[in-house]
Amino acid sequence: MKTIYLIILIISASALTADCILRYTAKIKNFGFEKRLFKIKGKTIPIEEFFPQSLTVLFLSAMVFSIFGLLFDFLGLDWYFSLPCAVSGGLIVCFCVQFAGKNALDYFFKNNLPKGETAANLDGYCVETIESGDWGKVILFHKDREYLVNAVCAKEESEIEEGIKVICVYEQDGFYFVARVDEIYQDIDI
Repeated sequence: MKTIYLIILIISASALTADCILRYTAKIKNFGFEKRLFKIKGKTIPIEEFFPQSLTVLFLSAMVFSIFGLLFDFLGLDWYFSLPCAVSGGLIVCFCVQFAGKNALDYFFKNNLPKGETAANLDGYCVETIESGDWGKVILFHKDREYLVNAVCAKEESEIEEGIKVICVYEQDGFYFVARVDEIYQDIDI
């Protein structure tokens, strides 16, 4: 089991390092894969926070999994004890980063996402399909932070699918009115 833990540690540490380098030098997040990895409904118990929702957190939890596995293997535990402990350690770190870490950041740095007309030109992408006349979820970027917000399609007759890049038009009553980037720029002749 030591070799398996070592292989996972080397691969996950290399991928996490490459992801951090791309994130801070080229502003590319999650190797360009911006969609969430898991989409589990349920708001009373945040069970979805135990599973990695981005590639960065996946690499981090795999690295912690392998470190815990090596630690328990070094302590002399058999593989059938060390493997579940390592998996639970990776899931707990994933929860701490995604839920507790996000809530701590929101507590110390309040949501300073622009409101009203000042929210225009914020870009992001759709994480939950917005059907015509309905609302969905969109992640908007502002000052190198991501904000998951409720959004409505600015063009009432159109629909925005999951994963499509959007641009914010304005905000009203906590809802951000967004439009597809390709719809905005299709009428402009360059």
